[in-house]
Amino acid sequence: MAAQALKRLNGLRDTITEICSISGTPGLSYGVLHEDQVLQTENFGYADIEAQIPPNSETRYAIGSLTKAFTAAAVGRLVEDGKFTWNSLVRDVMSEDFHFSDPGLTQKVSILDILSHRMGIQRSNQLWYGNDNLLLLDKADVIPHVQYLSPVQQYNTTVHYNNWGYALAGQLVEKESGEGWGSYIQEHLLLPLQMNSTDCKAGSEDAKPYTFLDNHTFHTLTPPTVQDGSIMDASQGIRSSVNDMLKWCRALIKAYTHEQETGQTGSADSPLKQLSRMMCGITPFAKPFGPRSSYGMGWVQAQLPTILGAVGCNPGFVKRMPIVGKDKDLKIFYHQGSMAGYTTSVFLIPSTQSAIVVLTNSLSLNDTADWVGQAILEALLDVEEPNDYVEYATESASAHLAKFPAMWKSLEAQKIPGTIPKQLDAYEGKYYNTIGNFYIDIVRSQQLGGLQLAFQGLTSQAWRLEHYHHDQFLWLMSRNEAVSRARFPYSPEKLYKLDFQTDDDGEVNSVLWAHDADGPPERFYKVPPEASRQDAGAHRLQAV
Repeated sequence: MAAQALKRLNGLRDTITEICSISGTPGLSYGVLHEDQVLQTENFGYADIEAQIPPNSETRYAIGSLTKAFTAAAVGRLVEDGKFTWNSLVRDVMSEDFHFSDPGLTQKVSILDILSHRMGIQRSNQLWYGNDNLLLLDKADVIPHVQYLSPVQQYNTTVHYNNWGYALAGQLVEKESGEGWGSYIQEHLLLPLQMNSTDCKAGSEDAKPYTFLDNHTFHTLTPPTVQDGSIMDASQGIRSSVNDMLKWCRALIKAYTHEQETGQTGSADSPLKQLSRMMCGITPFAKPFGPRSSYGMGWVQAQLPTILGAVGCNPGFVKRMPIVGKDKDLKIFYHQGSMAGYTTSVFLIPSTQSAIVVLTNSLSLNDTADWVGQAILEALLDVEEPNDYVEYATESASAHLAKFPAMWKSLEAQKIPGTIPKQLDAYEGKYYNTIGNFYIDIVRSQQLGGLQLAFQGLTSQAWRLEHYHHDQFLWLMSRNEAVSRARFPYSPEKLYKLDFQTDDDGEVNSVLWAHDADGPPERFYKVPPEASRQDAGAHRLQAV
């Protein structure tokens, strides 16, 4: 069985090489666990293009949202220790002062809810993640920011994937353990599992991050700065290797199987607890992924045959996702991770004590780690009619490259001709959100010959503003400009539009910005250019 599986995996080498080439992925490492043994590890391309250094199974990559399973496991340990239950309200664990912007959510949202993506509040990724992998908010902003986010979907319906739930879970870990999130992960998970190459420190990757430009050349990116002690550490902060991630997968499968067989919530020889509750599907996905897929806590549970890739970008770039394992009836768990410069995926098949780990080092034209992971999964399971993942990689890469030209074309078609803006200095000022922790600085730029915006007033976060029509301006750039500055190129066109608002006297007093794909535009209130962050609240009240 193992020998035949290995033969099938070896037959994928040309396919994986072609997917990487089509997608713009310079380096890839994968590993396969089968029947509780490491069946294969393979590496492709370069961890460092300039130095021509290939990756190996000890090469470290930023694993992105695969971090969420570690944070969920940390919370599971605290549940096992009796610190709280899965159904404890967040308010009761954090403090009596904790609240959501919707009072109803304050009375409902539990630990389980924040980990299973069913709060339904804004994703608000644009307000913390900036160009060049820089962070626009601090870890101290987590709780006030979560408290200010508005509902955009009904509570406890379908998955509304949200990094803020895990940022909040990290705060819970720190409060109840008395340790920093990274220290807790290191001491209680990584060290016991001998994951010696894994940590939560920025800039410690071996594989350099790249992106793929329109002319099919690679561009080196600044490494991600999410790490222990930063905002979103508990959501995306871990770096690891294939060898260490296979240790993680083996421990998960062993502990999960023990709990399933015994009905217990853990064993003395494993640091992993409460896995049966943590990994089981809790929140259903909307179509096309439901009803055979649901999100647990840090894991997607799926029943083959079904569509996979629910937490990555690939569904947005193909007409129809492939049905995986058409001749199989099998429960699996999986997750994906994505940071500017890295995509990752992991699959667990407890019934055969199998796992797949795929790590890559590119902000590419699709989620390469997902396509390759699905191809490996079908080969490992000996699916009779496997999908053509080269075809899916080609379709998704082509759709990705067409996205920015299509947005420009759409905006041009909607443009109202013949309108003129106010004098440009009428728009200048700092525009704050309602809690004053984020602002858009609008200034005249002599270099650009017009207006520019700068998120948080930072020159590193500046973009040219072009008049669109009436009091609306665009900051839409080319795809090359976006990805070379480590911006994810998946957002809808409305993100790139600023709609300035005026008071009864015709003075510009605010701007509407649809920074969240699922919600309405948010109003940011103007304060004079010389005003400070502390002045934002007073000026907001005057503008209302």
